[in-house]
Amino acid sequence: MITKEQTILSSSGNQMVLTIREPESIIKGVIQLNSGTCIPQKVYWNFANYLTNNGYVTITFDYSDAFNYTSDVSHPTWIKDIESVFDYIIQEYPESKKYIIGHSSGGQFVGYISNASKIDKLFLIASSNGYIKNLKLPLRIVMSFFWKIVVPYSIKRYGYMNNKILGTSGGFPKNIILELRSWCYQPDFFIPFYKEKQVRSNYHSITSQVKAYHLADDAIANRKSCEYILNLYSNANRNIETLYAKDYSMKKFGHRGFYHAAAESKLWPKFLKELES
Repeated sequence: MITKEQTILSSSGNQMVLTIREPESIIKGVIQLNSGTCIPQKVYWNFANYLTNNGYVTITFDYSDAFNYTSDVSHPTWIKDIESVFDYIIQEYPESKKYIIGHSSGGQFVGYISNASKIDKLFLIASSNGYIKNLKLPLRIVMSFFWKIVVPYSIKRYGYMNNKILGTSGGFPKNIILELRSWCYQPDFFIPFYKEKQVRSNYHSITSQVKAYHLADDAIANRKSCEYILNLYSNANRNIETLYAKDYSMKKFGHRGFYHAAAESKLWPKFLKELES
């Protein structure tokens, strides 16, 4: 495996550093891995390495200013980033099959990129409509407290969402967390926001296969909310599958478990077969 970094200029106006892995032998295809909201690309590196070791070029990246918490970055910037990475793939690997794997919001927004019709297969992993009434109790109460109390407090004190007040690391830029909060109180989640921002929808342009994975113990992304996102890809050959951690010798998935190292022995080989089918 050959690993390199490549700097590109996103149509958002920001420079992006792509981590590119290429197999040393025949290239079966090129895979773009879109991160979830403010999740570092390194979370996906083990999975990317596995795919490259099985013949695929893989590209991971961080969205513009995702970790510059004092920035004024907004979600439409990240759509431009996703689009620009895929433009790079189209340009650099014109003869190869092209795939996108989107985790959480990384799968939600693919339908807004202008080059979406050139995707040969799209995989959505824990990509869901975060409308708060889709959540089960008591999580709905917990999330209401988070959105109405914790987020305003953190923004007032720090100027952004600082995860340290929750006892964890990381955070969210102000606009990102406020946009997300607004979406979570609307049945159609981000759809009204992007209409208002005049971001064009291209979900209909994807006519290839779209496969969604619902992780059974993921309290954030339940099956109903995952089906909502999948059905936005209205002209695709689409289907959804619920995965149970115990079937893959894992204790739990949570929201990120698909990418945990423990998934390599059974889950990732299953995914590889579906990628190649």
